[in-house]
Amino acid sequence: MLSFSSVGVYLDSNTCLYHFNNLKHNNLDFTNYFVEAENLNNYINSSFPIKLAVFHVPFDNTNWIEKFDKAYNVSDHVFVFCSELHQHTVAQLIVLDKPNTTLCICGFINYNFLNAKVYTWMDWFITTVYFYNTVQPNLLKEKLNTTGKSKYFDILLGCRRTHRDFIFQYIHDNNLLNQVTMTYYQRWNVDLRQTDHIFETEGLEFLPESDYTHSVHQVRYYGHRMNLSQVVPFVIYNDSYYSVVAETNASNHFNFYTEKIVKPILGQRLFVVVAGQGYLRNLQSFGFRTFSDVIDESYDDEVDDHTRWQKAMDQVKYLTLQNPEEVKAKIKGVVEHNQRLMLEHDWYQDFTNCLTESLAGIIAR
Repeated sequence: MLSFSSVGVYLDSNTCLYHFNNLKHNNLDFTNYFVEAENLNNYINSSFPIKLAVFHVPFDNTNWIEKFDKAYNVSDHVFVFCSELHQHTVAQLIVLDKPNTTLCICGFINYNFLNAKVYTWMDWFITTVYFYNTVQPNLLKEKLNTTGKSKYFDILLGCRRTHRDFIFQYIHDNNLLNQVTMTYYQRWNVDLRQTDHIFETEGLEFLPESDYTHSVHQVRYYGHRMNLSQVVPFVIYNDSYYSVVAETNASNHFNFYTEKIVKPILGQRLFVVVAGQGYLRNLQSFGFRTFSDVIDESYDDEVDDHTRWQKAMDQVKYLTLQNPEEVKAKIKGVVEHNQRLMLEHDWYQDFTNCLTESLAGIIAR
């Protein structure tokens, strides 16, 4: 293992510290850390021959950009980790299209970065899969049931967004409510236990310190702390055949991949996605297969939002008119491949390999 005693590293959070410590598995061992904001000035004033700064993009503020600018001016290279792609965080990342900058993001941004290097960091794949791969590796096999279903789709809409309003209205306008399991609590800052949210009935414990106003709040599931949103809804999946994935964002400017796509893949389900243009195409770039042999997935290419959503939901309506057992036979190979890829591929190693490659080039200069 190499020890880089001549390298000073600023890490703006414990998240960054965790990931850099894990680089020891790739034979990179940094010893001179300046952790969190109170150490930024010490980092700036330090005299290491090589200086690296690492930032984790916060969800709800822009103050970190000022710290980035200060660190960038004295650093040989700056790394930025972003596990939440939203309009405001994407706008921040585009501003950081600078030389000697590496961006690691949870998806794809429809922008031609000219200076910064951009890698995927599929954090929601990594953290969701961990439980089903490592903590409870037999749970999917034990809990998933493929027979005795009464509904065609699950449609779990969560907080209110424009594309989710569209889905909700489409289901009502086309008289499909009895064909699906649909929940839509719509409001922010309301305890999910007081809404139509459907919880797992086995293994789930609520934690007293949380008010559960959002599904990212943690629960204890079979003794393991994890986000509520990352719990595969076996109760729902065992009573329905397919999933509508109403992703967190539906912008054409970027594709953000969350636990919402991971869960139906783990559940070996056909999915129709209501999100931004190119969502399926970019998902396929990871090696996943989709369902163009069964439905018309040209909706993924449509630029206009409402037209794209309409075409996607038309596939939902179409599938409610098909024999689900015949569809299940056609998609068997695809859903088995997708689950296997999600569980067996080392998504975290992809991330650390990109970091290692970048760091090796910087330090060798």
